Amino acid sequence: MTLNEILLVCAALLPALILCVYVYKKDKAEKEPLGLLALLLVGGVIICFPAAELEVRLLDFIERFFIGFARDDGTGVFVLGDIGYKLYIATQNFLGIALVEEGLKLAVLLLITRKSPHFNSLFDGIIYAVFVSLGFAAFENVLYVLENGWLNAIMRGILSVPGHAFFGVIMGYYYSWWHIYKKADENENAFKKMNIIFDGDRIKHKRFLCLSLFVPVLLHGYYDYCCNIGTLSGTLGLYALVLVLYFYCFAKIRKMSSLDTSSVRVSARVLLLTHPTLVTVLEEKGIQTSELTDEDALNEIIRSFED
Repeated sequence: MTLNEILLVCAALLPALILCVYVYKKDKAEKEPLGLLALLLVGGVIICFPAAELEVRLLDFIERFFIGFARDDGTGVFVLGDIGYKLYIATQNFLGIALVEEGLKLAVLLLITRKSPHFNSLFDGIIYAVFVSLGFAAFENVLYVLENGWLNAIMRGILSVPGHAFFGVIMGYYYSWWHIYKKADENENAFKKMNIIFDGDRIKHKRFLCLSLFVPVLLHGYYDYCCNIGTLSGTLGLYALVLVLYFYCFAKIRKMSSLDTSSVRVSARVLLLTHPTLVTVLEEKGIQTSELTDEDALNEIIRSFED
């Protein structure tokens, strides 16, 4: 490897490294183990390989599907109309690329962190998702930069790598809330079985898991669509999206960092806000609602009702 190639690799990795350090420092309540974060980075790298294979197959299928709608332009060349072409590019980028990449990132996130004992704070979902996304982005960036050189390194360092990180912030935001609402849902069901709560299932957690996939897919798909449509409006749309994401996602990181606290505490708050009558029932048993914010105390409360 030449000196220029070594420098290109360093330039390709630097944006991801900077963003990893930034997000890690924002983890206030309890620092995540470096081994776990390294595993998430590696997971992000590994999924580059199945992502590439799936994308090739899907893009080929999409192309063959749309060829069936092409028409002879009079010169023997088959083309799509303006609307058809835009629909073709949109299908490629939203389904053939964004859904594959974000779906695999979420799969890694679930596989590694869903049952991890370290997943216990409000900010954790964001740092986990960002590390998976940046593992993916860093490896992808090295390949592109080695092939296309310094200008590509600069542009991707400003647009593409932060873009993946921003998709990770949004995925992680909803993933954290899924984790919190899932815990609240489990506690709701526990109190229902003991006839402490009577007003049915009101805490729904699955929607947050759906949002953790579909919102990043929509943003990622729109990003790639703007890159590939080849129009001025597409270019302007790309820059507008990235600018909005810069402001929105850094603000979201700062806000979630400042609010970072135990996920048990937040899930208890969700439960009490959803079922305010639970407060009265607990007080009649001489139980302070603050005890719901401690995992061990909460388990003891549930066992006391069972007894």
